[in-house]
Amino acid sequence: MRMAWIIAAILALAALLVAGYLRPPRTPPVAPEGVTLTPLRSISTLEARILLRLSGVKGLPVRYAVDCYRMEYTVTAPDGRRARQSGLLALPRDVPATRLVSFQHGTATTRTAVPSKPDGTGLAAAILFAGNGYALVAPDYPGMGVSPGKHPYYVAESIGPSVVAMIDAARKLEGVPDKPVFLSGFSEGGWASMVALKILEARGDRVLGAAPVAGPYDIRNISVPAAMKGGAPSHSLYLAYAAWGQAGYYGHRLDSLLTPKYALTVERLFDGAEPKAILAGLPANPRTMFNQAFLDRYDRGEAHWYLDVFAAAGVADMTPVTPLRLYYGAQDRDVVPEEALAAARGMRARGANVTAVDVGPVGHEPSMLAAAPLIFAWLQELEAAEQAIPRRRPD
Repeated sequence: MRMAWIIAAILALAALLVAGYLRPPRTPPVAPEGVTLTPLRSISTLEARILLRLSGVKGLPVRYAVDCYRMEYTVTAPDGRRARQSGLLALPRDVPATRLVSFQHGTATTRTAVPSKPDGTGLAAAILFAGNGYALVAPDYPGMGVSPGKHPYYVAESIGPSVVAMIDAARKLEGVPDKPVFLSGFSEGGWASMVALKILEARGDRVLGAAPVAGPYDIRNISVPAAMKGGAPSHSLYLAYAAWGQAGYYGHRLDSLLTPKYALTVERLFDGAEPKAILAGLPANPRTMFNQAFLDRYDRGEAHWYLDVFAAAGVADMTPVTPLRLYYGAQDRDVVPEEALAAARGMRARGANVTAVDVGPVGHEPSMLAAAPLIFAWLQELEAAEQAIPRRRPD
């Protein structure tokens, strides 16, 4: 979350410096029935280069200006209900897009801190990918953007279909090429990318590659125990956010998990409070938020609805056929490096093409900035390898 604030501040400064170079977006491309595109803004190449320079990202070119649109589309829930959701669509200006990239954003606690506003993370992804010739989609997720209700934090059956539905809708847009999608994302978005990959592969779609950053993959067995111990200010926020969102999604009472005091506090804080206020309202020791009945079950290794949701959200048991790189920061305390390392070990043992990539001695938010040039370079390698494969001549 802090990375998004930093990027937003830098972007505002960059906009002041190059205001004379800003242009409105082009007319949106032709969209199929049920998809709405609203022009947001254009990012000049000069503005984009200044942003990258000030943010400390090195080794990334910016070849094209970028046109940004809010994209609204329809998602069908597991129970058959249909809902409108939103996200960012970014396209390179004056050139056809070469491929579709789907980038999933990290944890955001307000429905306005999302790519379709667009926020700093959305604009950074637009510059990285659309600025180099790709069509980009960045979903807001359920319960964010135009989507009503609570955000179902780490509920795979809700988040995964939302990401895939935006990819499917984007593929029907004029000018988006019919090629295998490339997936990337940060933190919650790293996990969301893996959930989307699981759905895409299960239905037979080919994916060019997946490059999640700082994502939790075996949440129940690695990230939850790490967070319950505390040690980072965000741990209480993550656990409380999940309690709030998952209880709302599945119809559980918050006081079936949290103490009466914190059930009321969490309900109030996550109803629109800013991240700083949420952090200030939660305890340094995450265990003090939970009632004794839950703590007893947790300490004895017994089942509980909250733990069961995290178990169902796990993706470490996947054996993807898609090339996969799991990027992580060696000093990340929010999502511990063992998440990437353990997932890669297990997947490799089952024959998957997966590598855990250490981006250096950095923490959570800086890991995305460090990973960005590596992801871009790998995407280009994958595309070069794809083009080198001889195409079969029709009979």
